[in-house]
This record gives sequence, C-alpha cells and structure tokens, in this order.
Amino acid sequence: MYISRIEIKNYRSISNKGLSINCNEGMNIIIGENNSGKTAIIDALRLALFIGEYKKSIYVKPADFHINLLGAQSNKINIDLYFENLTKSEATAFFLLTNGSDISKAELHIEYTLYLDKNNKQKVREEVKGGPNHNSVPRETFENINLLYLGPIRNAEIDLRPSKTSQIANILYSVAKLDDRKRIEDMLISTNQDIAKDDAIQKTESIINKNLLNIEKEEMNEQVRVSLINPQFDSVATSLKIDYVSERYFKTTTEKLSKILAELDITEEEIMEFTMPVSDKSIKVVNLKKLYGNSKYVKLYDKLSSMTQNISHDIALNGLGYNNLLHMATSLGDLQENPSDEELRILLIEEPEAHLHPQLLELLFDFFRKANIKSKIQIFITSHSPSLVAKADLDDIHIVTSKLGRKQITSIKDTALDVDLKTDLKRYLDVTKSQMLFAKRVIFVEGISEALLLNSFAKILGKPLDKYSVEVVSLGGVAFEPFAKLFIKDEENSYLNIPWVIISDDDRCTNTDDKYRIKNEDLVYEELNVDEILKNLNSGEISHRAKKLAGFSNANVKLAVKTLEYEMAKIGTNIPLLLDVLKNYHPKIAKDIYERINEKEKDGTINSKYESSDKIAIRVWTAVRDCKGAFAQELSRKIEKGEFKFEVPEYIKEAFDQIIK
Repeated sequence: MYISRIEIKNYRSISNKGLSINCNEGMNIIIGENNSGKTAIIDALRLALFIGEYKKSIYVKPADFHINLLGAQSNKINIDLYFENLTKSEATAFFLLTNGSDISKAELHIEYTLYLDKNNKQKVREEVKGGPNHNSVPRETFENINLLYLGPIRNAEIDLRPSKTSQIANILYSVAKLDDRKRIEDMLISTNQDIAKDDAIQKTESIINKNLLNIEKEEMNEQVRVSLINPQFDSVATSLKIDYVSERYFKTTTEKLSKILAELDITEEEIMEFTMPVSDKSIKVVNLKKLYGNSKYVKLYDKLSSMTQNISHDIALNGLGYNNLLHMATSLGDLQENPSDEELRILLIEEPEAHLHPQLLELLFDFFRKANIKSKIQIFITSHSPSLVAKADLDDIHIVTSKLGRKQITSIKDTALDVDLKTDLKRYLDVTKSQMLFAKRVIFVEGISEALLLNSFAKILGKPLDKYSVEVVSLGGVAFEPFAKLFIKDEENSYLNIPWVIISDDDRCTNTDDKYRIKNEDLVYEELNVDEILKNLNSGEISHRAKKLAGFSNANVKLAVKTLEYEMAKIGTNIPLLLDVLKNYHPKIAKDIYERINEKEKDGTINSKYESSDKIAIRVWTAVRDCKGAFAQELSRKIEKGEFKFEVPEYIKEAFDQIIK
C-alpha cells in the first residue's frame, strides 16, 4: 500500500487551482526554490496522516487558508490522498477508504472550513471522509498508519534525550519480546539488590531515614530505600540514552595482552586487523572503536574498555552534522522496526542535507534508498541540495514552481522524456547543472565561451543575471534535446513551467551531404579563401543538429549564424576590442586583420587589402578556433572594464528579451 496521488487546494500558498502530485511507491524528492510550496506539501501530508493521533503536532489555523493575489481568502481547504496496491489485510484495515468492490485502491478526503463563531471569531471545522462515496471514518482506522516526520531543524540533544516517547525507547519497545523484557527486568532486580548492599549506598539511605525520623517523630515513621530505577521494562526504555563511541586505543605490553587473549581463547592472529603497528615490539595498541563493531569479540572489547578511560562521550560533544545523521538513523530505526502487513509506513523529512558535506549526504541518500527497498517505507524528502538531486534517480524528482501565485509541480517521470533521453539527462545532471531545477529562469549554452561571456553581455544590456535569478547551464556540448523536452510546454505531459532559452550555434556548412560544406583544412588562416568561405556561409544549410533544435521552439531557441565569434565580429564596433584580445594569442594575425579594416591608405588611395565586415568576421572566427576559452575569458574581462565599445549580437539580445519579458 502506498500513496499514489496527492491533491491539495487552498492550503497556504497553494491556490484554488490546486496542486496534484503523482507519487512513487518508494522515493519522492520534492525540490524547488524558497517559498515555492515544498513545506506546504509536507504539512498537508502530516495533517492527513496524523488524523488518528489524539495529540497532533500540527493543526489548520485560519491563517493557513489561501489568500489570492487580490487579497481574498478562501474558506475551504481540501487535502485528498489516493492509495494503491492494498493487500487484503490492508484493505480490511482501511475498508472504509475503499469503494467496497475494488479494494486494491483507497481514498482519503479531508476538508477544512473557515467560519465565524457567535463571537465573530474565525474558527476551523474539520471533516474526514473515506473512499469515492465519502464514507464517515472513525479515528481508529488511522491507527494503522505509521508516520515519522523529521523537520528541517533537528536537535538531536533534545530529541534523543531519555523519555518515554524518545525514538530510542520506541525502537526498544519494537524489538523487545516478552522474554526479552522479563530478562531485562530480572537484571535490574539483581543490580538493585547488589547496589543496596554497598556500604556507601546504605549510609546514604540511613542518613535520609534518620532525618525523616527526626522530622516525623513517631507519628508517621516512613522509611525510604535508595536504588537505581524501578525494576520494570518501561523504566529501562525511558532511561536509555545515546553515547558516541570515541576513537580510542588500548595500549599495553605484548605480554599482558597475550594473557588477556589466552583467558578468552583468542589468538593474536585473529585480532591483527584491530591492532596498530608500533616500532616497539614489546608494546601492543588495539583500536577499540574498530573492535567495538565486531560481535565476535564482545568479551574482549568489554575487558579492554573496562581498563580504559573515557571510552565514549555524550552526543552534545559531537558536531551538528554528525548529530543530524544520528537523529535520522535513530528515528528511521523506529520506523523500520514496526513490521506489519496492515501498516502504511511513511517518512517525511525536510532538508536532510542540513550540516552535511556532499560525500556524507551521498551516503545518507543511499541509506534512504536501501531503507525504502528493504522496509517498504514510502519516503518524501524536500531539499535545496543540487548534490542530492545529482545523486537521485530522475523519476524520483518532483519540481515545484510558482508563477503569478500559481503553484505547479513537475514530476520528471511524467514528462515527454523517454528512457534514452532520461539516461542522457542523468549523465549531464551533475551538481552544477542540477542547480537549474532551483532557478527562476534558465539559459542553456554549448560551452565555457558562452557561459563566460553571457554575464558580461547581461550587464551591458542592463539585465544582470543575478537580478533576474537566471541560471546559465553550460552543457559542454550540443546535447540540448533532453533539457528542451523537460521545459517544452506539453498538453499531454508534465513540463517544467519556468522561462528558458537555448543559445547555440547553427554550425552551417558542416553537414556531410551539404555541397557548400566547409572542411577543417579550409580554415587554416594563412591559406584562407575568404571569398569562397563567405559564399558557402551564405548558401549552405544549417547543421542537422541545429535544425532539429530549432524545431523544438522558435521562441526559445536562439541560433548564431555559424558561431558566436562570427556573430560578434560581424559588428564593426566590436572589431577594435576583439583584435586587442586576439593579439595576446595570435599577434601576427591580429596585425593582418587590423590592416584590412582601413579602407584608405595614408595617401588617400584605396587599401588593396581592404575587406568587408563579413570577411573580417571570417578571419576573426578562424583565428580564435584554437583558443576559444581563453579568448572568451579575456574578452569578458575587457568588456566589463569598459575601455572599448561593445555591441551584443542581436540573437543574444533576443534570448535575454525572451527569458525576462
């Protein structure tokens, strides 16, 4: 049994248009920018799944009812959950949530109504119904739901402290059978009896009783006993605490360690992996933390640790990151150790990446995935972490976006991407590119040259990227298709509803079947036939790759004639700056081009070398082909210094207009 779909209307930032999420049976990762509605989704799930709790941790307040852009507040909140794959036992437990015939599916409908009481104060009424027929559902029905919620701010020191409701106590209650509980209670009775015989304990007890007698005289004559905790299982569960096993070593002589091993019938060869190499052969050092994790040598660990000080320490001494992990491991352990065919087990966790470095987050994510597979726990995670997104399966990702007050969720599994395109997208979605899923606007470019220059272009145009939250994604190639399919508006499939544009080259005259094809050997500067190349550029076809790309969207795909460098150099205003940069890499070529841009000689005659702007552009484009990255970096620096005039190519201007309009 799992939640297959969630529908939410008029809850907080989610409007009456609603938000619908097609969930996975296992992992669901909900991402999006701040204030996009991720927490509202998690809290809606908490409201629905905590219905059976008499002491709930979350309630609907008047302020939770959606207020639209005109300031009008809704008086209804609707949260609807749909379930699939119910087993027979689950269908029995949740029968009132089914339609009575198809018991493999179930529905839960919750409606909150905002009304005014007799004192004209806003109050909230809750109504819970089950199944498509909206049956009345008793609270006991929801006792079969096992829900664990971990908020974005977790305090392991407080949440894991000893109490009857601590996660440690819950795990113990889950794993301890009747025989286990009896054994633990017997150990407590025995320990209390031994403690009571101790001279210091008896003296303490005597002092208290003597003072009681002096106060009460003979009137009451009450007496007390000093012991540990009550010899009951509940007392143990509520007293358990967690200590961190420190990195500690036991140092002794070789002779003494040999005697200890002999007593326990252990050979030195068996514990070689737990010893540290030292130059003095008469000394032995044992890694106690490493030994602690091996169940075969429990007695040896107990013996050596009893001879060592400060073998563990309180978790308050740990860093926030490690305690965050400890909190999640303990809490998830409680959820895992409650096996029942009639239980729906759900983990809701917000921002698991808090205080964790990327490598540790990757290990934690693997742990979640295995917990889901092994224990059949449906997991909902909200995150701002590109590292987590890069690690996740694409079909597990749901992206929340907000546009003019309306929320939309895009589940990648429901987009137009087929299996092959998802594989391609996954290969490209590293940590850097994953940031696009959190942006308000995205520009895709081929490589480092465009990425370096776009920020400078944006400033010239008065449209700085940071002001408009534009994420520039450099693909390091021309594999735009999987990204485009994720963003293209589609009536049949889910799509990412944020402004986007692709800036690329049309790479004309490169198709093998193009009679105007320009080959690499034609682009040696010293042997350039500029007239022939210009004729080809004016007559040849754009590349098959660019033609397919242009077919995705006329508005969102902007193509340069041939390349970005050619487009920049066609603008006469830009030539002085381009040559100033080019001379750092090809001084002779820069000088040659400079001589060709002056129409008249000093004596007033026409310069025999003079060439039109199109031909000069061919020369500049050809010259920078072997230093594009370095050229772009230096050009960007000089543009921002403002020493030369520079005009942004028209197709780049159109791209910025499209994404910001």
